[in-house]
This record gives sequence, C-alpha cells and structure tokens, in this order.
Amino acid sequence: MKKNMFGKAGELKQMYDKYKQLQKALKNLVIRAKEGKYEFDGEMVEGAVTVDITGEMKLKNYSINDESLLSSSKKAELEDLTVKCFVKAQNKAQEIAAERTKDILGFDPSDMANMMGGGGFPGLS
Repeated sequence: MKKNMFGKAGELKQMYDKYKQLQKALKNLVIRAKEGKYEFDGEMVEGAVTVDITGEMKLKNYSINDESLLSSSKKAELEDLTVKCFVKAQNKAQEIAAERTKDILGFDPSDMANMMGGGGFPGLS
C-alpha cells in the first residue's frame, strides 16, 4: 500500500514540474498581431496598429504606428483597428498556448471532462 501511495506522490510531483514548465513557457511567449495598412517610406505596409500579448493573455505592448489615426476624425477607425488587433492577438495566443499546454502536459486540457469519466462534474451542465 505504501509503495502505491509514494508512486502517486511521484506522479503529482511530475505534474507539478510540468505545470511550472508550462507557466514559464507561456510567460515567455509573445504574439504580435497587426491591423490596418499605412504609408511608410513611400510604401504601404501592414501594421497601422500592433498589439503584443503573452501566452498568459497579458497585454505586453500596444502601438499606433500610423500617426494619422490620432486625429479626431479617425477616432472610430482607430478604435475599430485596436479591437480587431487585440482580438486577433488574443485568439492566436490562445491557440498557441493550447498547443504548448498539450505538448508540455501530454494531454489536451480541453478534454478534461472526458478524462474524468465523460460526465464532467456532478451538478454542473
């Protein structure tokens, strides 16, 4: 019986170590999204607005590269580009974070209900 108990403790320690590894990987992950085109050195380039977000879903940087968007007449355009850019960055970060989680932990966390007998948690639907 004791051997089995210590075996489970070892499994918990391994899972904890993997979780700490995952935290570090997500903290160091930075995703950049760009929205809108603007003129730079005579050429149209992507990235009038850029957003950097971490794998922990924390905003790291926000840049308005097209200064013409700062005029009051372009307020709505700036707001629209900002929302689109943030959503794009967040979606990509979530996708990559899920991949990293699966790679590091060895299972897909979105499949936890199936792993627990398929029924999820009693009392929750």
